[in-house]
Amino acid sequence: MERDIDRTLYSREQIERRVQEMAAEIAKVYHDAADDLVIVPVLTGSIIFVADLIRHLPFKMRIGLMTVSRYRGATTEGGATQILRDLTVDIKNRHVLVVDDILDTGNTLRAVSEQLMEREPASLRLCTLLRKPSKAPKDLTADFVGFDIDDVFVVGYGLDFNDHYRNWPDLAVLRPELYQ
Repeated sequence: MERDIDRTLYSREQIERRVQEMAAEIAKVYHDAADDLVIVPVLTGSIIFVADLIRHLPFKMRIGLMTVSRYRGATTEGGATQILRDLTVDIKNRHVLVVDDILDTGNTLRAVSEQLMEREPASLRLCTLLRKPSKAPKDLTADFVGFDIDDVFVVGYGLDFNDHYRNWPDLAVLRPELYQ
């Protein structure tokens, strides 16, 4: 895998520090509402991030999983958002924190948010490890953001290309000739 990496954006140590900081930010927001908090990770890209994040949250919470896909096979261009596994936890009148790996075009987070809002949560906030400000729509705001990055193709720490590299411990840029 190492030979496929162009450069490291954030090391595992930098990621760990930022995830701890994000957990503290989230804990401040939800300190009075934690008993009604449902964390909704958007799988599969957020799996490592959400596992690390929730270990730093100092209160009880529910977890409701959703599996969503926009990328099929070896493409870097997103298609239509597909809900592959729908949420099975009741979120009506509960506070919901959607956790995703990356906010770029916003199509995935928008589709998930719209679907969850139909279930009448008490509140709905968005948390994303990465955000591409140059691509993220101005009308879709993440409440908690780990890192802002340039418009590059990132793998590692749960993010993949063609279902590979999720286990790379750092956030890294994939060599362009591998996906172009």
